[in-house]
Amino acid sequence: MLNVSEIIQTIKQLIEVRVEIVKSEIQDQFSDIFSRIFILVLMGLSSLMILLFASLSLAFYLGEILYSPFKGFLYVSLIYLLLFVLLYLVRESKSLVDSFKQFFRTFIFRGKK
Repeated sequence: MLNVSEIIQTIKQLIEVRVEIVKSEIQDQFSDIFSRIFILVLMGLSSLMILLFASLSLAFYLGEILYSPFKGFLYVSLIYLLLFVLLYLVRESKSLVDSFKQFFRTFIFRGKK
């Protein structure tokens, strides 16, 4: 016959192994989520750099066409002002907010709800 202390010891070992498995799964999920967030941040920074250099290029190009660097930078800033006003007007659009939520949910959590 099995001893009661052996049964208790076996149950403790099984619980410890299960706890370690759950810890490992949680760590894998967190590292996956954080790596995706890190990639998203890098993509955002890269996009900002592209936007910065494209804006400077457009401003200098418009300045050359208009024979005034001042006007080139002024027109680029007016474009950004119009974009800001447009985004301000649609900031509470339910469909726009939902589409951004869906994008981030799909990208970061791989579509899990």
